[in-house]
Amino acid sequence: MIELLIQRALPALGGQAEPPFQEARSARDWLKLLPMINVPVAHGEITQALALLNQSNIEALNALKIVEQFRESAHTLQEGMLSKLIGKALPLNDAEQRIWDAINLLWRALETSYARIWHAACKGQDGVAEFLPLLAERTLYYSVRTLANYAHIYRKPSDKQWRQIFSYYELAKAQHIEKLKARDSMIQISGISTPESMFVHALLFDAANPHQYSFKQQIWLSNRLELLATRSGLTVQAEGLHNRAPLCIDMLAPAAPERRKAERSASELEIETQTLAQVLSKRIKLLRMGEMPEKLGLGNDLGPVAVEEMLRELYKAWCDHPTERSQPRRPGERYLEVGLGLSNLHRWLAKDRFSPPPQSEQQMSSAELMQIRMFGQTSTRTTAVAPLEIETQQWAVSNETAQGMCLHRNLTQQRVHLSQLLLIADGKTMLVGKIRWISDCEQERELGIQLIPGAPQAASVRAQDAARFGQGDFTDAILLGATPALKSPASLLLPPGWFRQGRLLEYWDGQQLNRIRLVTLLERGVDYERVHFVGSGGLS
Repeated sequence: MIELLIQRALPALGGQAEPPFQEARSARDWLKLLPMINVPVAHGEITQALALLNQSNIEALNALKIVEQFRESAHTLQEGMLSKLIGKALPLNDAEQRIWDAINLLWRALETSYARIWHAACKGQDGVAEFLPLLAERTLYYSVRTLANYAHIYRKPSDKQWRQIFSYYELAKAQHIEKLKARDSMIQISGISTPESMFVHALLFDAANPHQYSFKQQIWLSNRLELLATRSGLTVQAEGLHNRAPLCIDMLAPAAPERRKAERSASELEIETQTLAQVLSKRIKLLRMGEMPEKLGLGNDLGPVAVEEMLRELYKAWCDHPTERSQPRRPGERYLEVGLGLSNLHRWLAKDRFSPPPQSEQQMSSAELMQIRMFGQTSTRTTAVAPLEIETQQWAVSNETAQGMCLHRNLTQQRVHLSQLLLIADGKTMLVGKIRWISDCEQERELGIQLIPGAPQAASVRAQDAARFGQGDFTDAILLGATPALKSPASLLLPPGWFRQGRLLEYWDGQQLNRIRLVTLLERGVDYERVHFVGSGGLS
């Protein structure tokens, strides 16, 4: 049985490749000459060296010493490469895709290195059998890193990835090492982990729906799971919250964890969430009392409010998520027109029903003032500027609720981003929403849309305090009407950076010019700010 698991889970041994080192000392000398200041070059060299090591016949104990020496440098280089992908929209362009591919290649090379040494230990090679728990923990550690790397570009793990992670854990369990501790310098707080903790880490990371989080939030979640996963475990029947079914997996059907169903199979394991719920609720309470996140082992990457919000989301996803939704999703079988971008949405709403704002004859545009400053005169426009086209795409509706919907379509080159503004046209009805989550799977993309309350209308605004800087042009905006049933006031969707409390604006609604004052920033997205305002005309 174990022999079959070894063949299924671990890569083959042997090879004829020749890496630039043969033992730990020469590998250390090679590492000293690695040009760490030049991240792309050093990253490529260490990846190639590990690939050659994984195809060589260097004995297992030497290979373990070499790859352990490489870990810190490899992680430093990975962080340098990952920084180039922060905040990038999807799909990645060619240069960004090459960076992601290189990152993925190095994580996989490290995973393969430890998996091969694990295989050698199973075969009884001298000096490595005693490191079985460490090798299982390291192999699962880098399989988790690969899983997180896919989440960074909002791509679902493939069935093959899940089968690989499950097979690692199944082998560790068969060898009775899944609960044995291994020291790991990359674990930030405790410095200790187990193969089972790393497997639970992978399961909880996916169950948290990382596709709804930004890159920075995903990194924070992965770092916190190094501790939180040790507060959980896998059992045949786990203790959970009252009237809440625990998350469970089927060892014969590798996949992401799901809520336990009425009928169970003998191959199912449940994730313990009782202790996890206590850890999360205690930290949420302390944060509300004013404690700082770093004092609670929650790092200093996110502010207290953001950390508390994430912990509440994680508590709901892992511990307190009901089996049935309070607002069930309605399946959809129709197509909608969808547009992205604030200016594009303004043009769509303004078409045939919005008169442009009046321009003062005495006032020059900001472009004309710039030309006078640079050239001493303005250029004469000889040809009319063609109006920009309205850009829309058709998306199919998978399902919907009163407050959102799930859309899907084939992958295209149109780039999307979390918290990006969009307009949805369903016949004559138009709705504004933001992208809540993104999920790519093979050749299809899914978007989770959270609707923003209020009927949208085209509007234009001009800041009174910007006129002295030559910025007197009107700017595209969108008005969202008040929705008393949802306790949502009238608000404006403005470009990023426009909000300042008490700022005075001239507001054009297509018919008359009003004066308004910005009061509160309701929310901020990647390409908009939603602002509550007061002013004349009963729009407050």
